[in-house]
Amino acid sequence: MVHFSPEAWQSCFARMEAFLGRSLSERQRADLQQFSLLLWEANQQFNLMGPSAATDWLSRHLLDAVPLLPFFTARAQVADLGSGGGVPGLVLAILSHPPQTIHLIESTIKKARFLEAVVAQLALQDRVRVFPLRAEQLGSEGKNAYDLVVSRALGSLAYGAALAAPLLRPGGAYLALKGRQHPQELAEWRQSPLRRLFQEPQIHPAMGEGGGVIIRLLKRAVF
Repeated sequence: MVHFSPEAWQSCFARMEAFLGRSLSERQRADLQQFSLLLWEANQQFNLMGPSAATDWLSRHLLDAVPLLPFFTARAQVADLGSGGGVPGLVLAILSHPPQTIHLIESTIKKARFLEAVVAQLALQDRVRVFPLRAEQLGSEGKNAYDLVVSRALGSLAYGAALAAPLLRPGGAYLALKGRQHPQELAEWRQSPLRRLFQEPQIHPAMGEGGGVIIRLLKRAVF
């Protein structure tokens, strides 16, 4: 069983609060801890997160979601592509203030069922919905429906943008969490025909200790 010390949790919470410029509520702290407990319990049966993720769960993985929050607008409709174990989507649902509507899109059934269980146990049904299917299968329900589409460890920038484009309303943004190899992905992106659907990429620093960035692609209103 993975165990995180109170001191490690306090350091994680302090970094979140310093970035957000506000205190976390007791419920938010408790929900993050309960989510983590449920995730690492389930990880003993299902491959939700790689085993190495436990060593930097509080110093990187949970923190990765936090810099996405300033991009949220009031009452935004948000989709998390390939939600996996719930990062960043569930973390965003817990931390967003005021609460945002977040759809977790995860095609692997065992992972989707885990996400549904966490949503139920944390009583997040008023703000989170799980879609146990691929993004391409959302059909008319997802077309031009979202203000923001986020992803982490989904594949190349071009691949993620191809999935996000039909889901985003014109003027909406695809926010991709990327690691140190992002310059190569950006170079490949500039050769992709998909680039005409979006404005020039904007690069923002991430927060976790992984040297990552957020690549922001705004969907054009007219192509």
